[in-house]
Amino acid sequence: MCNDFNFTDKVYIVTGASSGLGRKVAKCLSDYGAIIVLTGRNQTQLETTEIDLAGCGHLIYMKDLLDDDYTDLFDFIHSNGKRIDGIVHCAGIAPIIPLPSLNRKWVEQCMKVNFYSLVELMRLYSKKKYRSEKGCVVAVSSISSYYPDKCQTVYAASKAALNTAVQGMALELAKKNVRINAVVPGSMDTEMSLKAFHDMGEVNKERKLSKQILGLTDANDVAKVVMFLLSDMSNAITGRTIFADGGYINF
Repeated sequence: MCNDFNFTDKVYIVTGASSGLGRKVAKCLSDYGAIIVLTGRNQTQLETTEIDLAGCGHLIYMKDLLDDDYTDLFDFIHSNGKRIDGIVHCAGIAPIIPLPSLNRKWVEQCMKVNFYSLVELMRLYSKKKYRSEKGCVVAVSSISSYYPDKCQTVYAASKAALNTAVQGMALELAKKNVRINAVVPGSMDTEMSLKAFHDMGEVNKERKLSKQILGLTDANDVAKVVMFLLSDMSNAITGRTIFADGGYINF
């Protein structure tokens, strides 16, 4: 084991922990001693994730990120005698919707899940009541925030908003001894990416993958970047977007 990845007894919220990158991150953190608060909308899948975690003391809390207030989640953690050392915000949706089919409902839903959710998480995490003396947050963005594809207007905009929010939040959180960064994956071997490929069609899929010169990314490799950003090895980094995009070249 890498001694620089020592998260023994540290408590991390992982959103979207029921599958995909969230599940990988939760597993990696637990392997290095962390206590994980698993959040998501599917209780059964969250329980499946918990079974795979190393160690003990992990918590499950079902939460729909479309809710306006997450105080119940933070109070649940606090009532279990835990202070939060960090958050990994993996939850998100990636709708592929052409402009003629877009409506306000889709726009608001995507912005709520992908962007507002981070704002609400950080609103609460900024309160001394809930957090440890030193904290770190990683928000999962997307290469689409820089190079959107067709029919990704709202998704790309929501992730671009997240990137900018990370910069603004870093300015406020530094005085609270909290760092925050975003990781920018390309296409990964997750259910979300595979669904997006299906929705965009085979031709667009092949074109998109051809730009990712290292090929489809293993979610475990992105999880390692997240681990680096949470660790003391990245103490000099805050307010940044770190690319883990498989070498995406927009040609």
